[in-house]
Amino acid sequence: MNMELRHLHVVLTVAEAGSISRAASSLKIAQAGLTAQLRRIERGFGAPLFLRRTDGVELTELGRHVVLRSRDLVERFDDLLVTARKLAAEHDATGIRLGGVAGSLTALLVGVVRTLLPTHPQTTHIERNSDVVLELVRAAKLDVALVTEFPQSPLRIPEEVDYRTVVTEPMSIGIAAGHRLSGRGEIRLSELADEEWAVPDESCGGGRLNLHLACEAAGFTPRCTHFGVDPATAAELVRSAHTVACFFPTGHDLPGVLLKPIVGNPVHRRVTLVWHRDCAAAEYVDDIHAAMLGAYQERIWGHAPRTAKLAATGLAVAAS
Repeated sequence: MNMELRHLHVVLTVAEAGSISRAASSLKIAQAGLTAQLRRIERGFGAPLFLRRTDGVELTELGRHVVLRSRDLVERFDDLLVTARKLAAEHDATGIRLGGVAGSLTALLVGVVRTLLPTHPQTTHIERNSDVVLELVRAAKLDVALVTEFPQSPLRIPEEVDYRTVVTEPMSIGIAAGHRLSGRGEIRLSELADEEWAVPDESCGGGRLNLHLACEAAGFTPRCTHFGVDPATAAELVRSAHTVACFFPTGHDLPGVLLKPIVGNPVHRRVTLVWHRDCAAAEYVDDIHAAMLGAYQERIWGHAPRTAKLAATGLAVAAS
C-alpha cells in the first residue's frame, strides 16, 4: 500500500476522536469502512497504531510516533497551500523580495540587504516553516531568504535554488536561576524527564519535533504543558513557573533565565541562505553572505574574542 497524505489525515482523526465510531462520524464514512481502511494503513506502517478497547482506542508507542510526525507533515502541507495561493494571487513585487521562517535570523537579513543595497525596494515574507520558504524561492516568488534545518528534518533543496550555510546553532535549555541544575555547566536531557516544558508551535521549523525525538532517544517523552510559545513568553514562563524551555542564541540577555548547553548537543539547527539562481539579486549573494556572517557575530558575541565564544557555545559559523 502506498501511503498518502489522506491516510495520515485518517490516523490523526482517529487519534483525536479517541474512537473509531466517533472518527467515522467526523469523516462521514461508515464505521466498517473506516475500520477496514485503518487496518490497511496499519499494515502499511508494519504494526498496529492503536490498541482497541471497549471504550475506544489508545495509541501504541508506534502510533504516538506516527501521529507526532504526521501532524508536522500535514500542517506543513496545509501551510504550503495557503501561502502559495496567497502569493499566486499577488502581482510580482518589484525590488528584492526577502523571506524567512518565524523565529529565525530574518531581521538580520533585512538589515544587511538594506545596508548593502539602500536604493533597492524591499519586501519581506515570514512563513511558519522552511519547506514553504523554499517553495516560494523555487517558484521565483522570493529572491533571497533564510531557512532553518534540523538533523531529523532534512530539507530538500530544489534544483532552481542555490544555498550557502550561515551558521549552525546549538539548542540550549533555559532554566530558572534557582533551578536544581543551575550550578551545572551542561545538562543531560535525561535529567529533565520530570520537568514541564514550554514548546513552540508544532509546525514552526521542526524544533519541537526534533526535541521530542531527542528526548525519546534519551529515554522519555517530554511533558509539554505550554504550547505555541514564542521565545519571550518561554523566558517568562521559565522565570515564573516550574518550567524549562528551548532557546537558540539570540545575542540578548534573558534576566532570570540560565541557558545551559545539552551534553552531546543532540538538537541543533543550521541556518542557510537560499536564493533563486536566476534572480536579479543573485549577483549580490557573496556580499550578502559575508555581511550576514559579520552581523551574526556582532549580534551574538559583540567584541568578545571569537575563539573563546565558539568553544563555550558550540556555535559553528560558516567561512565567508
